[in-house]
Amino acid sequence: MIKTYMIDGAKGGLGKTLLCHVLVDFYMHPETNGLQEQEYPLLLFDADLTNKDFSTYPIRLPSGKLVPCYAIDLSIIEGWQFIERKVNRYLKNNQSARAIIHCPSHSFWLMEQGRYDEIGAIMRRINTLTLWLMNKSPLCILQLQSRQRLLPNNYQQGVILLNLYFGRTADFYYWHHSQFKENHIHQEGWVEHVIPCLTPQLSDTLSGMPVNLWFELGIQDMNLSFGYHLSLNTFRYQIHKTLLAIDSIPSL
Repeated sequence: MIKTYMIDGAKGGLGKTLLCHVLVDFYMHPETNGLQEQEYPLLLFDADLTNKDFSTYPIRLPSGKLVPCYAIDLSIIEGWQFIERKVNRYLKNNQSARAIIHCPSHSFWLMEQGRYDEIGAIMRRINTLTLWLMNKSPLCILQLQSRQRLLPNNYQQGVILLNLYFGRTADFYYWHHSQFKENHIHQEGWVEHVIPCLTPQLSDTLSGMPVNLWFELGIQDMNLSFGYHLSLNTFRYQIHKTLLAIDSIPSL
């Protein structure tokens, strides 16, 4: 079985980039993530053609558990067909796997007219679940609604992630008073969670290191003070709890 996470929504605060890397950290460490099953093989599809968020990962780990794919153009049907072929090929040798698609917002606007039904069908076949990064702007909600109009069958279900980089949960005024939340949260397949944020001081300390190394090396091998060490571990623990809840959600 495959479950594919579509990382979409607002930019800012390392939101989509950080979420991609945290998902990798979560699935590559079954000893700490709370999953009952063994470690999942993980496919990464980076569709950002300008900022390659996964470029710091090796092409393939010796264990074969992590397979990054770069420069996937989601504005054309061939990009989606490549993802489906890759997923199907990998599932031949694995009973289950997880995939992550880092999706730049403009990809959907550049898609060829008339291709949305084909793309939506591929998304269903690879069992896609949208993780939508929400900021405090009403434009973010309008963007989500436009996705629903383009791909109605694929946006019946998903996860709204309030990015606390932008403020407290209560500060997301437009979201809390939106028609979308009233109509969809807990009623039609959408759920809401939060993404915690690092302290500004810790972010500055880690800023010179690739994001994936924050978790691979930062906890043990960096010369962090006790306070920073505790803060990073707390962040990791909190976000792993959120991802554990998301992993239990069945895709459409």
